Amino acid sequence: MSRSVIHSVIDLLVKSESIEKVRQILLTIVEATRKEDGCLKYKLFENLYDNCQFTFIGAWENEDAFDDHLQSDHFRKGDQEIKQDLVKSIDVKRYKYIQNDPNNISERKTSSFCILI
Repeated sequence: MSRSVIHSVIDLLVKSESIEKVRQILLTIVEATRKEDGCLKYKLFENLYDNCQFTFIGAWENEDAFDDHLQSDHFRKGDQEIKQDLVKSIDVKRYKYIQNDPNNISERKTSSFCILI
């Protein structure tokens, strides 16, 4: 497995009648996940134009830490609790950063608008 920082994007599309239920379960997952070893950042987003879509965006010390997260009790429990509330299967994506770290650039631009994570 990779030893570099891994960024994760997990998309969920929820049935409209289940939005509140799923939102509460996902917030519980966020709280527990932020305490995990190897979790650098973990945030939950709701699509502005489609409140049935939720997205977790995270950063992990390495792929092993992210794999541990996906197998954690709280993630697996949440996954089971919302399975019947999803329109389609959860979409899990992994990314590695391939550009220069914007924090290490000596000549910073005046705007940090483009920095997402």
